[in-house]
Amino acid sequence: MSQKWRMVLTAALVILALVAFWNTFKLWTMSDADKKALDDKEPGGLTRLQQKAIRLGLDLQGGIHVVLRVKTEELDKAAKEGAVDRAISVLRARIDGLGVAEPIIQKQGADRIIVDLPGYTDAARAEELIGQTALLQFKLLETMDNANLILARIDTAVAAYEKSKSGAAATTASSSTTTASKGADTTGSEDVLAQLMKDTAKADTAGKYDFDENAGLDSETEPFTTRLEQFLVTPRTGAQWPGWAVAAKDKAQVARWLDLPQVKAQIPPDVQFAWSTRSEIRQSLEVFDLYLLKRKVQFEGRFLQGISLGRENMGGFAVNFKLSSDGAARFAQLTGSNIDKPLAIVLDDKVESAPTINSKIRNSGQIEMGGSATFDEARNMEIVLKAGALPAPVEIIEKNVVGATLGSDSIKKGFYSSLFGLLVVLAYIAFYYRISGLIADIGLLFNVFFLMAILAALGATLTMPGIAGIILTIGISVDSNILIFERIREEMRTGKTVRASIEAGYHRAWVTIVDSHVTTLITAGALFLLGSGPIKGFAVTLFWGVTISLYTAYVITKAMFDIRKQYETLSI
Repeated sequence: MSQKWRMVLTAALVILALVAFWNTFKLWTMSDADKKALDDKEPGGLTRLQQKAIRLGLDLQGGIHVVLRVKTEELDKAAKEGAVDRAISVLRARIDGLGVAEPIIQKQGADRIIVDLPGYTDAARAEELIGQTALLQFKLLETMDNANLILARIDTAVAAYEKSKSGAAATTASSSTTTASKGADTTGSEDVLAQLMKDTAKADTAGKYDFDENAGLDSETEPFTTRLEQFLVTPRTGAQWPGWAVAAKDKAQVARWLDLPQVKAQIPPDVQFAWSTRSEIRQSLEVFDLYLLKRKVQFEGRFLQGISLGRENMGGFAVNFKLSSDGAARFAQLTGSNIDKPLAIVLDDKVESAPTINSKIRNSGQIEMGGSATFDEARNMEIVLKAGALPAPVEIIEKNVVGATLGSDSIKKGFYSSLFGLLVVLAYIAFYYRISGLIADIGLLFNVFFLMAILAALGATLTMPGIAGIILTIGISVDSNILIFERIREEMRTGKTVRASIEAGYHRAWVTIVDSHVTTLITAGALFLLGSGPIKGFAVTLFWGVTISLYTAYVITKAMFDIRKQYETLSI
């Protein structure tokens, strides 16, 4: 290769390397404030920039390590086969959509999955995204008249339960003082239990939950209803629907009441209570919504296609969707026959929203996320719907969060140790081989620069073993230059001219350099093929580092030595 073409090729490679490394340089030089400003200005912009830059592994930037178990016990034999592999595919699609750089998702044993999310520290969001089964359904709400009767029954059961608790407490307190009072309290409890049994029997004998019957409620004993605030009203008709706001402080109490066996007995089997996915702030108060739904599934999420993020009319986040040809006909029939009624969008038994049907919908629609939904929540739902449902429920059996402090410390130690080692090597080579040593130093810097550019272009993940590979590469590159310089020195000692010494030095050293590099490349290839995780990272940096070392030694430093061939003496 002529001197001219060496220069042209190197210049072209430098330009390509600058382009490939630009995003990494931009990301690494951004402050935390700059990153936040970028994400505020362009939602998802920081994630896209991170995907284009060199990614840092879990050991360098922190992140989340999760071990999941796929619950295959309830699956039949056919469904069990490949359930874990299908779960891995779904999890990979979800996590890829989330923009996590270079996640590690691998099977462990018969029913476990390991998930490593480098650089991701939002453990709650990761847990929500990974664990969701993504069962999307559309359900109608119960009528308000029927809902009022169910509430009346629940009020009666809850009031009796609370009264029995108070009676039992009073009995316990009084039993230590007088036997007479104990007897009186026991009688009272028996009355309450008898009333409960009577009520239950009445419900059982009623059997079909006749909503027309009058429950005869006492307005002073409505503990359940008093925790609910009606909010769901059809704007055009003014009709009320069974959607109630519950103060966040009361949610646990209301949930406990709904979980009582005697309360469950008052709820018809064809209806269900369902909480909203998230809380909202209304009139400075944090509330959760509670809906009474018909259990019958009117429409399923499997008919959705073309899912994308969007905005609803009020400016909140929404998920747009289109319908398959089969689903469009069903949805048109459903919406056409239920205009002015709310339709609950239920994801994993929680209500995302319950928008009112204003007209017949045929081919496309929108899932409104509610005014309090964040971009991340809307993005999560888009990802989950796109990725589909898990083949079986999963449980998180181990979760470790590698703190940002540990990750930052690792980065600093790795960076400073690498920089210190590089500077010592550069100084030693320059001191020992003088001007020729400076040429070798330039070759080393090109070596590191080209290697980082290739890692960026490949979208590789840099880990501590990867940094070890870079340091080893620097050592190999130094060895190459030392071999060449010593051969040139030997030739000059024989009395040859500078030109002849350089030519002979490169020629004699080249075979040895190629031999050592090829054996190292074979080792790196074997590590990449047989290793996993950090071992692969080490193999990648070693492979490309050694390859680049060959180029810098034979092309870049050789080009500079060719210029020096016209000198009478050589500083080496």
